[in-house]
Amino acid sequence: MNRFCSSLPAMLMSIVLSACVASAPQAVNERPAWIDNPGNGVSASAGMHVRGAAAQEELAILRAREEYAKRFGVNIQSSQVVATTVAHDRASTVGAQVAHEDSRQVDVKAMVKAKWRDPDTDELWVWLVPSEQ
Repeated sequence: MNRFCSSLPAMLMSIVLSACVASAPQAVNERPAWIDNPGNGVSASAGMHVRGAAAQEELAILRAREEYAKRFGVNIQSSQVVATTVAHDRASTVGAQVAHEDSRQVDVKAMVKAKWRDPDTDELWVWLVPSEQ
């Protein structure tokens, strides 16, 4: 009986904790509203990148910066060439990007306010907004 009484509080505590966890709202990874309505900012995305997550983020930010800069009289000409070869069940991808920038306005400052990764497509979205400086 003494053993049962000493384990009773532990059992009750585990039941209470499991009830709290079960009633907690589940985090839903919904598509943020700023993707379709970025306000005075810009949203842009990049799919999976061969060089990893850092390169994917860099590409998404570059795309957002190019779109944002267009609004302020900056002309950015960017081209990207990607070549993929497949031989004997092996694939090789090589890419190169060249950008040329002409500016009529010197100070175009923006910052990344938010990032979101689509769990279904592994596409990374960034939200670029004007910086306060």
